[in-house]
Amino acid sequence: MTPDDRPEEPTEDITHDLDNGGVLDLAELYAADCLGNQAEQAVERFLRSGPESTRHQFLLRVAQTREALMLTYGSLDAEPPTDLLPRILARLPAPPPASKRKPLR
Repeated sequence: MTPDDRPEEPTEDITHDLDNGGVLDLAELYAADCLGNQAEQAVERFLRSGPESTRHQFLLRVAQTREALMLTYGSLDAEPPTDLLPRILARLPAPPPASKRKPLR
């Protein structure tokens, strides 16, 4: 999902969450890139102006979430080993002799 594809939500909704102590609850959504641009900017402004301890806790949760996502889904982008097909084929049973094969329909 690119930043342009993400839905935008009113900044007022996020501002309400931020004003009521909900910034840490947004860390996982922020880490997974699930907030719209306006919401991300509101969170970043809040963190710049807020207490250092809150910023530290937020960034720690973001890092932990991104690490968990990478460990869970990061390997899906990897190419399979080059010897995977030969290993699979080697484990298949040998085909029956041609005289015992059933014709394909």
